[in-house]
Amino acid sequence: MAKFTFGKAVAVVAIAATASFGLSACATPAPEPTETAIGGDIVAPIEINYQEIDGQTLELVVGQVVNINYGGINDGEVEVSISDPKVVEYSAAAYENDTQFSAGLLALSGGESTVTFTFAGEDPRELNIQVLLK
Repeated sequence: MAKFTFGKAVAVVAIAATASFGLSACATPAPEPTETAIGGDIVAPIEINYQEIDGQTLELVVGQVVNINYGGINDGEVEVSISDPKVVEYSAAAYENDTQFSAGLLALSGGESTVTFTFAGEDPRELNIQVLLK
């Protein structure tokens, strides 16, 4: 039977304390909570199908995007006009560097604007945009 001596007990306690201290020294404190969301004031884009555009009104905030899915219609075949280009701008679909970009609208400043989409052989479709200043 092995003898348990005071020296061995001290050694066991010293090893356990060192291991415990080593683990707690490696822990990083939790970050302080912040008042703002991660990513700042990013607002999710709105997705809309061209076929669903029928005079509705979308409320956006400055910087928000509306992605437009033409659903098989060639973007170049759609004529787009904007009643107030200071409020919203249009960007056509594009294919660059092996990446497909959707057509879209970007809210630029507070106000209202009507975006009219005209596809050959169809009646024009209007989308009313109201841009809010948060």
